[in-house]
Amino acid sequence: MSVDPPPLRIRDEPAPEWVTLSPGIRARVMVEASGSSITLYRIEAGRRFEVHHHPYPELGVILAGRGRVRIGDDTRNLREGDSYYFPAGIVHSFEVDPSGPVVLIDVSAPLPPDVAGPSSEEVLRQAKRVAHKDSAPSGARE
Repeated sequence: MSVDPPPLRIRDEPAPEWVTLSPGIRARVMVEASGSSITLYRIEAGRRFEVHHHPYPELGVILAGRGRVRIGDDTRNLREGDSYYFPAGIVHSFEVDPSGPVVLIDVSAPLPPDVAGPSSEEVLRQAKRVAHKDSAPSGARE
């Protein structure tokens, strides 16, 4: 049995607009296909995503800045060049260090074929729900 690969998708149109999830937290979905999405985030100093979980795995890399990630009961400091992985259903959060903003690429991975993956709109809706509205940092330090 032969399985055809999905069609090659190359972005040849202008970059999508930035979406403000809450003050100081912006996202730009760069590409989405087959239930996966790649999103660029710019998160200002001291901002955070509250503790949350979702039914799909998530992974990413910090392009600039520093922050603190909580995955289940484990807390780690992240900096430029570090990566992260959140299995589906695991509780996690992220807070940007007060010293400056973070830029990161986040990938929402596909679900099994029998379960529909999240659309980019759903990924942004979920991110907006957990993007903390209070600009006061809670003291993430390394």
